[in-house]
Amino acid sequence: MTNQKQAMMFGLATVLLWSTVATAFKLALADLSPLQLLLIACVASVLVMGTILVLQGRWLLVFQLRRGQYAQSFMMGLINPCLYYFLLFGAFDRLPAQEAQPINYTWALVLAYLSVPFLGQRLRGRDIAAGLVCYAGVFVIATRGAVTDLSFSDPVGVAFAVGSTLVWASYWIIATRDTRDPVVGLFLNFLFGLPVIVAAAVATDSLHFSLTGSLLAAGYVGV
Repeated sequence: MTNQKQAMMFGLATVLLWSTVATAFKLALADLSPLQLLLIACVASVLVMGTILVLQGRWLLVFQLRRGQYAQSFMMGLINPCLYYFLLFGAFDRLPAQEAQPINYTWALVLAYLSVPFLGQRLRGRDIAAGLVCYAGVFVIATRGAVTDLSFSDPVGVAFAVGSTLVWASYWIIATRDTRDPVVGLFLNFLFGLPVIVAAAVATDSLHFSLTGSLLAAGYVGV
């Protein structure tokens, strides 16, 4: 199988998984707070990625990075998963999935625009026009059709969703200079971010939650 075909398969699998995760968000948030969902999902992610590294025989790579790369892991972990997913889960907690998901999907447009000043990329006129059309559609969704009234169902939820696009796009711009093994790097980001999430849960008394079906949805989100 060619690399291009593999890339297409991975891309389609990603779309399939990400298109179902919005439902999992809402199911989990029925009984969990955004912070509790973040905690459970992060634990699941660490376990899954750690298992993948062991099965692929790459576990020892975790201990072979430079000191600066471990500091990088902590800083990037503060962005993803800590800040990004807190904003994203907060948006889904406040907004219907059909509103939060389209707004969150505009991160790709934000990435394209931010890549101009930070990565030296160039956008054609048609790229800018296409982006404006996409944002116009999202604006209609966010206002539920009340475009002229600028009426948002939950302004804070919309702000969380928009903020998540800025954080996520910024994360991937920073990641362009990341020389770590991709899976090792992502594993360490979540591993170093987990204590911060636990500390936030302790500070807000969010460690106490009942064993409900929401835990399965939260685990699915992490996977």
